[in-house]
Amino acid sequence: MRWFGPTSSIFDILTYLVLYFVICPHFTSGGALYNAIPAADTTAKKMYEGMFQAGWFIQSMWTQTLVIHLIRTPKFPFIQSRASFPVMVLTCGGIALLSVIPFTKFGSILDLVASPAMYWPFLAAIILLYMVTITVLKKIYIRKHAGAFL
Repeated sequence: MRWFGPTSSIFDILTYLVLYFVICPHFTSGGALYNAIPAADTTAKKMYEGMFQAGWFIQSMWTQTLVIHLIRTPKFPFIQSRASFPVMVLTCGGIALLSVIPFTKFGSILDLVASPAMYWPFLAAIILLYMVTITVLKKIYIRKHAGAFL
């Protein structure tokens, strides 16, 4: 399923652009991009880095976890086919746990900065688009390689 690698990259690039050019500058440096923050302003630089890394971490974990459900069956995930209860609990619990790490002491130790409320609708949109895109590509792949699944 080599088609999914480039698809993931598209969403990674989109996440990078929104985090780097919109969310982090707005909440950490008064609108300045990372390279424009004065070197002496180490607090703003660390917050920018920590917020960017937290946003990237959360988005990556959501997509990497949900892809299990998206490609495990030729049916529509969550609608036509659901994973077993233990798999659902592990993936949902994992997503929840990983999402709160930046808000905890452990997240602070890792230099992660809690994502602002503005980040979560963006994340929801990215995840929804990612799921739809992967599902469509999966259907195309299955049609193209139908004999391989018999």
